Parts: sequence; structure tokens; C-alpha cells
Amino acid sequence: MRHSHRAAVFGLLIVSLSAAFAKADEVILSNGDRLSGKVTYDGTKLVIDTASEGKVSVELKNVKTITSTGPVDLVLSSGRKLHGKIDPGPDGQIIVTPDIGLAETLPLVAFKAINPAPVEWVGNVILGGVLARGNTDSDTFNASAEFTRRGEHDRIDLFGQYLFARQRVPGDGKHETTNDLTGRAKYDYFFTPKFYGYASVEAEHDPIAGIAVRLAPSVGVGYQWVETPRFNFNTEAGVGYLYRKYSHDGEDGTPNARLAYHLKVKFTDKLSGFNDFEYLPGFVSINNYFFDTQAGVRAAFTEQFFAEFKVDYRYDSRPAPGKGHSDTRYILGVGWAF
Repeated sequence: MRHSHRAAVFGLLIVSLSAAFAKADEVILSNGDRLSGKVTYDGTKLVIDTASEGKVSVELKNVKTITSTGPVDLVLSSGRKLHGKIDPGPDGQIIVTPDIGLAETLPLVAFKAINPAPVEWVGNVILGGVLARGNTDSDTFNASAEFTRRGEHDRIDLFGQYLFARQRVPGDGKHETTNDLTGRAKYDYFFTPKFYGYASVEAEHDPIAGIAVRLAPSVGVGYQWVETPRFNFNTEAGVGYLYRKYSHDGEDGTPNARLAYHLKVKFTDKLSGFNDFEYLPGFVSINNYFFDTQAGVRAAFTEQFFAEFKVDYRYDSRPAPGKGHSDTRYILGVGWAF
């Protein structure tokens, strides 16, 4: 009786595994090879989660066609969404039969995503620092964190950074040479797949530069020229208010325009780069302005662990009394992405 029970359980397991395998999607490659498993596409590579070889990535140009046994979620480059079954089509194409409507034959290059990942927060935390003792007695520390949520129609970006350094001067104790805290919160709402409106606020506290607070709220519009996992570029224009409160002597404020761009490039699976630029010219006087630009590279050691080096340059036309106009920072750290 016990053996019969075991045989029944074993048979049920075999049937379940066979059914799961039978329901797998299938990708037919240009060379005739076939891969079965759950199919996803993020705009760069098609990934097949197979039962025998794990996740296999292939270039879309090497895919002949795809078939599915059940409905899948599809997003076209135009932003249009479809939910339905996929059947094989001519080379480089698939036939989509939506839940409602007629079947369509569409080229694979027309798709932005297949079975896209659910909307969730992503980001990273970066730390760096140097502790020196002996002929040199100094401490340096840098930390930053960024959190981003990209929804169907909106995008939220939160960023914070802290830089600190101090050095001991013989006979005069330790003196801070850097103490800068920066934060940014930004919300984008997409009216179309590329055109959006935004609201942003940036704040900085830098007592070494004589800035108790530099505050720059703004609103405006932006255009997302390209948005793929390998290349991302958008430009923005808006209006705001640039406010400076100096640590020891007065304050300054002016309504301003805002011009900005943001660029991210993934050169390889391990190496990427970025460049951000923001210019805030005053309306009352064009000589009252502030701009900030940063550029950097990031090298990934694993899927989560990476090293980053960036250069941050800032210029304030109206610095605190007795302080310089510009600051240049070279920042190196290691980070964890999630």
C-alpha cells in the first residue's frame, strides 16, 4: 500500500513537471536552435529562463520568432500595451492575438518590453573614505544614496550626498576642509511617452564655502529623447527660485530659469558612464547664476557591487563674502545597487 502511495506521488510529480515544461514559451533562433522557458525583454536583450541551463540571454537580432502557450504582457516602443498570446510569425516577427481584438503581425524590433518587471524602487548606496596617520594626519569620508521609481506615467528620484574631510595642522589642531551636505527630490509626470512635466527641489549646506543653505525649487517640462537600459538622455527647461543664506553675512534670492540635461550610457555589461548638467540663470540679472555639472564612470564587479569615480564642478556667481566662486570635487567610492 505504501509503495502504491509513493508511486502515485511520483507519477503526479512527473505529470506536474511535464505540464510546466509544456507551458513554457519557446524562442526560435535564426540558426534554428530552440530555447524553452519564461521569456522577458527589457529593451536590450531577450532573456529565456530555461529549466536546464538557467537564464540565457540572446540578442534580439538573432531571434527568428517567439511563441507562447499563454498570454504575455507586451509594450511597444510607441507606449502602446498589449496582453495576449504570441504565435510564430515570419522571420523577425511575431503574431500577437490580444484578449480583445484581432491578431496582428508585428516586428520584434517594435517592442520595448516583453513581460516587463513590476514597478519598484531601485537605487544604490556608495561609500568612500581615507584615514591617514603619520606624516599626514587627515580623515576623509564620502557617502551618497539614490532611490528611483519609474512608473508607467511618472518617475520619482531622490538623492543625497555627504562629503567630509579634516586635516591636523601641527600646533593648531584639526581643521575641517570639507563639510558638504546635498539633497534633491524630483517628480516627473509623463503626459506622453516622452514629454513630461516636473517639480524639483535641491538643497545644499556647505559651511566651508560659507553657505548655510542654498535652496533651488523649480518646475518645468522635459523631453525624454531616449530611454533604454543602455542609453538614457533627457533635457529639461523650467523656472524656479535660487536662494542663498550665507553663514555669517546676509542672504540673496532671485527668480531664475533652469536648463538641464541628464545622460547615462552603458558601454558594456560592466562599464557605464554618466553626465549631468544644470544651469540656473537669474531673471533680474543674468550675472546672478549658479551651475553644477558632474561626470563619472562606474565599473561593476558583480550584479550589485561596483566602484564609481566622478568629478563634480560647481560655480556660484555670488559666493559668500570672502569665498571663491567655484568648487571641484573628485569623488571615489564603492557601492551596492539594488
